Amino acid sequence: MCNVYGYMRISTSEERDLQKFIRQESALQRYARENDIEYLLEFREDKSGKNFTERKQWQKLESIVQPGDMIIFKDICRFTREAEQGYVKYMELLNKGVELIFIDNQTVV
Repeated sequence: MCNVYGYMRISTSEERDLQKFIRQESALQRYARENDIEYLLEFREDKSGKNFTERKQWQKLESIVQPGDMIIFKDICRFTREAEQGYVKYMELLNKGVELIFIDNQTVV
């Protein structure tokens, strides 16, 4: 059985008033409705996208995700802000059998 996870990230807690989870949450909910998906868990955090090591919610998600599971993001910058490091992590998850969906970046495959 495939588990589906939603992941939302804003840059920092100082920007919370400017960057809210509302747009990401709406996009994930709409995508779920349109694709008949029920999320097992949604992860959200206030951390920079520069790396994966300082994001506790990401680390928690990555520790439980299994082959066949799916992680859905509003867009690729919620996953990473660093192309090289992001590519390595993307390929690592892909090779593990985890599907990553970027709602606003359908060409990322």
